[in-house]
Amino acid sequence: MQVFARSSLTALLLAGSVGCAATAAPSASLRTSAPSTTVPAPGQALVDPMQQATPPPPVEAPGWLGVALTARGPEQPGVLISSVLRRSPAAVGGLEVGDVVMGVNDARVNHPSELSQRVAELGAGGRANLMVERGGAPRLLAVQLGENPGFEGQLRLGFVDVGAPEFEHVEVASGALAPRLEALRGKVVVLEFWATWCGACRALLPTLNAWHERYQTGGATVVSVTTDPVEKAARDAVELGLSYPVLSDPDGLTAQAYQAFALPTLFVIDRQGVVRDVSVGYDPARIAQIEATLARLLSDS
Repeated sequence: MQVFARSSLTALLLAGSVGCAATAAPSASLRTSAPSTTVPAPGQALVDPMQQATPPPPVEAPGWLGVALTARGPEQPGVLISSVLRRSPAAVGGLEVGDVVMGVNDARVNHPSELSQRVAELGAGGRANLMVERGGAPRLLAVQLGENPGFEGQLRLGFVDVGAPEFEHVEVASGALAPRLEALRGKVVVLEFWATWCGACRALLPTLNAWHERYQTGGATVVSVTTDPVEKAARDAVELGLSYPVLSDPDGLTAQAYQAFALPTLFVIDRQGVVRDVSVGYDPARIAQIEATLARLLSDS
């Protein structure tokens, strides 16, 4: 699967995760893995003979809470919880936005990096006893830590089966479309976040064109969102032959609302405006699942 990181729109820190905020500039697109110099035969896995004979011991995954952290003032102890991911270990364990974590398992923490390290060291499945202040009153919360599910897994936790955010300050670059998600109510929407510098996005374009042509008569539409200025987005839509509407999100507010920090990112939104599936990157098998969700939503309506 290919995933490209966009310039980060916010300084997002998820406790227990590594590199959770994408910082690569568009001119330095990064793949998630380096290309191999050896190409295996179709259906054949590339395995080093020594590794096959003596597999390495399993490595315990770092612990993960699923929160965004903010440092407090220099004279204020603890770490502020500024966001809690829906259905994450933190949410299940009772952490709330505004809580101040003072310590983990009797070890004091005064900086986000300290809390992240403590959580990671406990490992997935470990138990974190969090000393918390809420509204000035002390609390003790026991949280069963999980394993970081990655970009797509985090988006699925946060968005699937929840109402999709409304578009914010977007302009129509191409196509006949009102620049509001509410205007698409009653349609099944495939919402794509992309950029021209993203190779995986370009690989996905023919598929999205085909979907738009195949399913629009049945009540579906593909909508693309880019952070490029509206003039550039309009030119690119013509040059690349996009048959579906393109929206310009120059301030990145809509991308931020959808937490589309890796590209391409697809959201499937049903006729009632509820997110039903999310995909990150270009993986043909995963794209086939997205199309199956799209077809199912159209047939169920």
